[in-house]
Amino acid sequence: EYQLGMDPESITSNYFQKKVYPYLLTLILIICGISIVHNFFIAVSFIWARSSMTKTAYISFFLAAADGFSSFNLGFSLVASSLIPFVFEIKAFENHCINLLIELTRLGGIPIPVGHILLIGIAHWFGIVKPLERDRIVTKGRVKAFLICCWILPMAFVLMWFSTISGQGFRSDGCTDYTFMESLPWRTAYSALYLCPFMTIVFIYAKIFIIANKSKQQNPNAGHENEFNFKAATTSGKIIGSFGLGLVPLPLVFILSYAGGPLDEKRIGKTVTILIEVTINFLVLIKSFLNPWIYSLGQLDVQVIF
Repeated sequence: EYQLGMDPESITSNYFQKKVYPYLLTLILIICGISIVHNFFIAVSFIWARSSMTKTAYISFFLAAADGFSSFNLGFSLVASSLIPFVFEIKAFENHCINLLIELTRLGGIPIPVGHILLIGIAHWFGIVKPLERDRIVTKGRVKAFLICCWILPMAFVLMWFSTISGQGFRSDGCTDYTFMESLPWRTAYSALYLCPFMTIVFIYAKIFIIANKSKQQNPNAGHENEFNFKAATTSGKIIGSFGLGLVPLPLVFILSYAGGPLDEKRIGKTVTILIEVTINFLVLIKSFLNPWIYSLGQLDVQVIF
């Protein structure tokens, strides 16, 4: 119903939030639930895995756990910050500090799988570039230490930003001031958690692709080796493509959404902002769902369990 003082854009925005957004949110939460079950099922199957599994298979199980955890955090955040207050119109989380803690967990949880993907890339790198030294360099102890860092560092990084700025975040009165989250420095620093590993992964798999292609040209009759190199090149394309399509849009949009930026809500409107957020969440969840198919289910150590 039109109200005095409401412009057409506001009417469209209100209609979208009340009639369209609930269905989009429900779809995202369903995908989120499927991703959680799918990834945790693979992660739990680690119990029945062979103790002699490869390092890559070992990392893949923890990647599934990280994707499941990330999907759970995203789903819980959407329920707490969108479904309950805006769809059901229930004010369940009125404490700003709790809301900030939920946001901290969400932002700290999404990058966790990125470190696992980078570690798999490093393991692939040594397997192709230095195959004879891989077992000496990529030891299980070093892999475990790297995995621990993958889980701790993103959360610690976000917590540091939320806790160290005077008068903001957890250091503000009642956690009511968090304007730093709209600033370009924070958004650039957080986006680096995605973009730096992505650029490293592109370099690693571009190098692997070049080596595989060069080996094929030098030994066109080496059937088994060429088949291995073809798989390496195919895997490289899947990893770079899925990362680029699934995760890279998130930091790019995050950076450009700073206060006064080209994707600032005040500039593009609430409806467009929601559509962008839904799209980004959809891409992240699809990436989390597909990761096991790319990294885990194609490996013999994982296949023998099922």
